[in-house]
Amino acid sequence: MQFALTAEQQLVSESARALFTDLAPTRRTTIASADGFDRGQWTTVAETMGFGGIATGERFGGSGMGSVELALIMIEMGRTLHPSPFLSSVGTALPLISLTADETQAARLIPAIARGEVIAAALLADDVTIEPVAGGFRLRGSGLVPFGHAADLFVIAVDGRLAVIKSDAAGVETTRHTTMDETRPLSTLRLDVVVPETDVLGGGNIERGVDLARVALAAECVGGADAVLDLTVDYAKQRIQFGRPIGSFQAIKHRLADMMIAVEAARTAVYYAAAAADEGDLAFAEAAAIAHSTAIEAFTMCAGNAIQLHGGIGFTWEHDAHLFFKRARSAATLLGTSAQSHERLAQLIGLDTVEN
Repeated sequence: MQFALTAEQQLVSESARALFTDLAPTRRTTIASADGFDRGQWTTVAETMGFGGIATGERFGGSGMGSVELALIMIEMGRTLHPSPFLSSVGTALPLISLTADETQAARLIPAIARGEVIAAALLADDVTIEPVAGGFRLRGSGLVPFGHAADLFVIAVDGRLAVIKSDAAGVETTRHTTMDETRPLSTLRLDVVVPETDVLGGGNIERGVDLARVALAAECVGGADAVLDLTVDYAKQRIQFGRPIGSFQAIKHRLADMMIAVEAARTAVYYAAAAADEGDLAFAEAAAIAHSTAIEAFTMCAGNAIQLHGGIGFTWEHDAHLFFKRARSAATLLGTSAQSHERLAQLIGLDTVEN
């Protein structure tokens, strides 16, 4: 499998880094706004730059690239903690719909999401029920969804099917919460709604869609972990203690080296999983589980170490260290925990059947 980026992929990565670096100075203002993200920036990212359709086929208005290019964008987005419903809408809802919709449903739903005209939010909850009724299916239940307050469309995975529900439909209610991670606000979605048969998608591989979302999240975590590593290395070079930079002390060097190893291991796992998805590798599910668990563990470790190695300033509100730490903690449970991915990997490779 080829891991070297092509010239086109390198251009995608560089373009994404330039864009999100330019947008980064507005982050604090953006997360304090009513929406928690900037709609002008959303249009720039999704439509003007074409990132919303980066992994969408050309017949639906996308660029026809793939998971590797999407991962490169997510890495740069994670590096700046860009506040946006991109992961929920493009990274999660879009692949779920693409894998379950028929041609008519796909043509109706995918282009608008890929262009950023419609913001979708996915609910992957176990406490939603679906039952056939006259005129379609009734869904009841609730769960937490990222950027649910701003969503135009909800995508609900339930019993091997995917229900698509407009946010203004009767029986749909959202309540926004104050969350630890201000860069990714959560809302409780409550459902007691009848969905027409045409809006219930089936026959696809929902689990693969969730795996694609986990790889996108893992890529975002790699970007975040890489960013806090850079922040901490720069600080260790500048902070003077006992007449020398703290980065010259062996204990600090070891901690920074551990962080770098974790970041590079996670980056490799993400690249492998994304490439496996694009190439139709039969081991994609295993690769996705490895990427997901490795990346969120690396981000959590690096974000925690960053606060400690920055000393007192790392605990202040003014420094960005706490923003990365909070994002790492929220990412660690957003699409399942690392322990759940370890367990799934064990099942996929047959370790759960080994007897002592």
